Amino acid sequence: MFVYGLVLLLVLALGASSVAPTRQWLQRHGWWALFAIAVISVASGLIDLVSGVTWQAPDLTGKTIAQIAAESVDGSQLSDFSVRTAGLYLIAFGVLLGAILLFGFRQDRLWAWWAMWTLPVTIITASLVDLASGVAGPAMTGGFVGILAAEILLISAPRFFKQPGRLLTDPRENRAG
Repeated sequence: MFVYGLVLLLVLALGASSVAPTRQWLQRHGWWALFAIAVISVASGLIDLVSGVTWQAPDLTGKTIAQIAAESVDGSQLSDFSVRTAGLYLIAFGVLLGAILLFGFRQDRLWAWWAMWTLPVTIITASLVDLASGVAGPAMTGGFVGILAAEILLISAPRFFKQPGRLLTDPRENRAG
């Protein structure tokens, strides 16, 4: 995924005519990658909702949930509740992003482009919080995904900011209304 992000950044930075067809293709179809991130968010939320803190405890504390429960039953229950609640938030976030993509972004609605910026901002912010908490693995992956989402949004920007009457470089892109 990191390599794909670098390729997108290169295409965005170059802006040369030799990459114009690739850039136009990404402007039109890059939303699929954003949709995949939304689906992964829902799947991750379902995992958190079902499994609770059991698989995350060692990442954060170096201890299993059983060891944490032996030290503090209330603390382990609070952690489990927090992870399951965060799972619900991930599910809702993914569903909302998917709806924005399907019902606004694909129809070139400017509000949808702006709304989709919640994706990279939220992912990068969560990655910084993870990094500050000492959880480097998810922070690095999240950072790359957040940057990739931002790159896709930047590449897709021209289709949302078209000036009326201005011809695009690809005649198939010129559509009435």
